[in-house]
Amino acid sequence: MNQKEKGRVFVFDDDADSLQSVVAALRRDGIDVFPFADPREGLARIEAEGGDVVVTDLRMPGLTGLEVLRHVTKKIPDVPVVILTAYGTVEGAIEAVRAGASDFLLKPVEIPRLRAAVFKALKERGMRREIERLREEAGRPHGIEGIVGSSRAMEEVLRKIRLVAPTRMNVLITGESGTGKELVARGVHGLSPRADQPFLPLNCAAIPETLLESELFGHERGAFTGATASRPGKFENAEGGTLFLDEVGDVSPAIQSKLLRAIEQKEVMRVGGSQVIHADVRIIAATNQDLKGRVETKAFREDLYYRLNVFNIVVPPLRERREDIPKLCDHLLALIGKENGLPPKRLSPTALKSLLACRWPGNVRQLRNALETATLVSQGESIEPGDLPTEVTQAVLPPTFAEPIPLPASRTLGEMERDAIRAALDQTAGNKTLAAKLLGIGLRTLHRKVKEYGIE
Repeated sequence: MNQKEKGRVFVFDDDADSLQSVVAALRRDGIDVFPFADPREGLARIEAEGGDVVVTDLRMPGLTGLEVLRHVTKKIPDVPVVILTAYGTVEGAIEAVRAGASDFLLKPVEIPRLRAAVFKALKERGMRREIERLREEAGRPHGIEGIVGSSRAMEEVLRKIRLVAPTRMNVLITGESGTGKELVARGVHGLSPRADQPFLPLNCAAIPETLLESELFGHERGAFTGATASRPGKFENAEGGTLFLDEVGDVSPAIQSKLLRAIEQKEVMRVGGSQVIHADVRIIAATNQDLKGRVETKAFREDLYYRLNVFNIVVPPLRERREDIPKLCDHLLALIGKENGLPPKRLSPTALKSLLACRWPGNVRQLRNALETATLVSQGESIEPGDLPTEVTQAVLPPTFAEPIPLPASRTLGEMERDAIRAALDQTAGNKTLAAKLLGIGLRTLHRKVKEYGIE
């Protein structure tokens, strides 16, 4: 371990022998260790003085390890948490990792594994600090604000955003309604050289055809009834920046033709006008329709399609990235609380289970609506299943483990994950769709993990 990785580690454990063993092992590496039998005292100290890693026992009187994890995640989210427990089950490991734990180790703790887990957590802490430093140096927001998810599907979306953002390419974002296509568009704009210029969204499906042309290109006074003054359109107002055309598949053939000319020539003409106006605008379009299919049926111009679809980003539906739901809920609940001047609610385990089981045809938008309703209805600090809309609670729940599956203390987190997948496949007679629901992860993630671990 090099000097840069050394830091302040807080250890919480009500078992004096276990606490002493962990502290002694870490101090041999030159780490500043702060032991506490009472986790409440330790949390108050780390909030007041700062720290780099928390190592906590799972079962303690007064405050459990998961409660410590939730507190740290809420108050000091950049501090990794390693959980120790003598009661190892697959469910316990999955719950801890879903809640944001850096690692999950079984007692009696093997010192090499403890050291490895703490070293990894310290590296995570260092990376987070470096990212924050770079963001501050950049002098503006990171650019992918609001996009929450660490699933493989969302990692691919973020990769594509970072890849295309610095270019001048037009982008077509496809995906079901409610998946967050505008957030992706804002992410592309925010990481682009145009980030300091306007980002103007326009929902093409929400504006009648008779008004859409004026919205896009502007109009001169007297161009039509009610046009009492000249007005610039979105192309003019977005000069130097980005124009986001949402639901572009609903644009009529007449508007498609004028839109194509504006994109190709980078110039527009106001309705009722004769002057050509230059418009240096990057186009990001989005649709929940099969735009290629509409091209084949002649409902959408092929030349416009290829002008828009220079680079494609597909946003996955929520049902294909269920592993993102816990963190997405935390993010949305915090946002809902802030917007309404309320302390953020938290989800009970049973409420989270209901959310993980829902099919989410309305995707993230539907999830947010459900959480807004539950925040209003809930009488306590936590949201229970009864606070959720019936469309969520009436979803068909996947099967559950009949009994917790005990694991030997020598198991690593990877081995526990592998055994959890095997157990889920056994429970569902090899049905991967049900097994994925049982584990609360996406089907694609399950296929990847099955291949990664060589599970037959």
